[in-house]
Amino acid sequence: MVKWRNFYLMKIYDSKNKYIGVVDDISIDFYNGVVKGFTISPASIFKKHTYVSVDSIISVDEIMKIKNTSRFEGLKFKEIKYMDIINKEKKLLGVLEDLIIDEKTFEIKGMIISSGIFDKMFKGKEVITLKHCSLCDEYILYNGN
Repeated sequence: MVKWRNFYLMKIYDSKNKYIGVVDDISIDFYNGVVKGFTISPASIFKKHTYVSVDSIISVDEIMKIKNTSRFEGLKFKEIKYMDIINKEKKLLGVLEDLIIDEKTFEIKGMIISSGIFDKMFKGKEVITLKHCSLCDEYILYNGN
């Protein structure tokens, strides 16, 4: 299991060992709980952001090797990072801080939430599963216990 931040700024090379850029963000399918691909910040300032789908990844280790780039699809994680997580009683549980991802299947196994500086020091961070969550416009609704 890895976190989103393990992928952030990871170097990306194509199958011919040409440097493409670094991972800028991940694209997720929130309701199916999978990572769809990665947004690439290119090495050249003249190129726009590119995207690589999970299907085009050859290997992921210290660097990422890919076959090709494609058109962007999905929801960027940075768009929902630090979004409030609220339970059924409308009580704030915390904010979304990171994702726990299976590095082989790219399934999202959990979400790490933080409820503030003091709670983080004394209580630590909480991990909740994605299957108990619904994505709303302004917040993430948590339906679990």
